[in-house]
Amino acid sequence: MSATERNIHLGLLGASLALAVWVFCALPHSGEPATQRASRSPATDERSPLSIIPPGSALLLSVDLRGFARSPLGALIAERLGRSAGTSKLVKSCGFDPLARLDQLALAVPSADIAAQEHAEDFGIVASGRFSATEITRCATAAITARGGEAIQTRLGSFDSVRDRKASSGEIASKDGLVVVSGGSYFRELLDSAEGHADTREARDARHAELRRALGTGALLATWSPGEGWFERVAGSDGNARLSPLSALQTVAARVNVGQTAQLLVLLDCADSDGATRISSLLSELRSSLNALPLDPALAQIATRIAVSQSGARLKLGLELNRAELSPVLDALLGP
Repeated sequence: MSATERNIHLGLLGASLALAVWVFCALPHSGEPATQRASRSPATDERSPLSIIPPGSALLLSVDLRGFARSPLGALIAERLGRSAGTSKLVKSCGFDPLARLDQLALAVPSADIAAQEHAEDFGIVASGRFSATEITRCATAAITARGGEAIQTRLGSFDSVRDRKASSGEIASKDGLVVVSGGSYFRELLDSAEGHADTREARDARHAELRRALGTGALLATWSPGEGWFERVAGSDGNARLSPLSALQTVAARVNVGQTAQLLVLLDCADSDGATRISSLLSELRSSLNALPLDPALAQIATRIAVSQSGARLKLGLELNRAELSPVLDALLGP
């Protein structure tokens, strides 16, 4: 395997870890202000954030934030990541902790093709929780002002919207119990869906739905369907990219549950069983190279415990961490 190809593999691994950090940074603390229970609207109770996501997403992720916060290790992760993300500054700016009020979150990237790469603002986050539209609007306005922007408020249907006049993309819309963060044309699609003006009966396309069934229930579920030729788009269209084992990868699905331990399940679906075998060999090669990487010994030991099994064209990766083992992982991602 060439140095360039190895760097691509490690880069993709790094991107996955970065996504995990971003997701966990949205975890709420375990506290639940009793006075906010009535802030959630009946309409929000009827529809989950996931059901509002339009069909056809390349990446689809959903998180039961309250489930995480109630678990022993989830509370630990929330506290550590809250400190790293500067939650105290957010609380000071908003007058309350918006992350502590979130219940459920869904994130989507609508497409993975070349056109989508030219419109990086096309993404969507939908979250439900125990907050009012007024609180979110005030918080967003304060955050924009604090960074030197100019907040503009607009009424869009039943939503109050806030955007930065000095920024080219990104907007936040809220109503009691529901908030939408997005940009570009996808922002309007999400609002139409949230208002009930779009057909969301097939909010998760067949492939995502199939992967979520295969994963089973979990506090965090993520599915990625990058589309044909995805690796060539990332690594370049030369022949070496097509020869990489990762070119056989078609979908990725992940489930995270956190209780007394943290359990991770990853499903890698390939074009055929031969492709799955090649990726399995690649994982074994990367595992044997861990000693050559500047990794903490505890992290290297944890990586060797990742269980890999193959069933036809599907690879299954599993890992379970206790509280002591989770600490070096958090230290590596966030600092001691």
